[in-house]
Amino acid sequence: MFDIANLSIGVITLLLRVAVVFLLYFFLWQVVRVVTRDLRAGSASPAHQNSYGQLVVSSSGQTGIPVGKIFPLNPMMVIGRSIETEVALNDTFLSLEHARLERRNGVWVLEDLNSTNGTFLNGFEVRALTEVNDGDVIRVGHVELKVTVR
Repeated sequence: MFDIANLSIGVITLLLRVAVVFLLYFFLWQVVRVVTRDLRAGSASPAHQNSYGQLVVSSSGQTGIPVGKIFPLNPMMVIGRSIETEVALNDTFLSLEHARLERRNGVWVLEDLNSTNGTFLNGFEVRALTEVNDGDVIRVGHVELKVTVR
């Protein structure tokens, strides 16, 4: 005799197994995607630098960010903890959007975006738009970034 209950349980079990396998492969695909993106970003050679300059991590505290990591400068960039910022730093002392570095009329200026822990330039807290020069050090959270401008 045909038992519909056993058939239903068998189909549900099969669908659950397929769903678990699908989720596992999806997770692995996401991991590979993130790793390749990080490897590409970390292996950017100096030949690919833009004409504005760069931010170089000079001290990272215990954040795990590699000292020497380079962030190419753009005319306007936001520094923060969010992965959507141009300079995304994994530091719990950073706000999602912590500070803005911008080129205005040929001059680089730094602005704190009302962060909780403040933004510092060469050891002094940034309270208003502050001019940034070559060799200056920006500290956000535990991370220090040395500015090299062209």
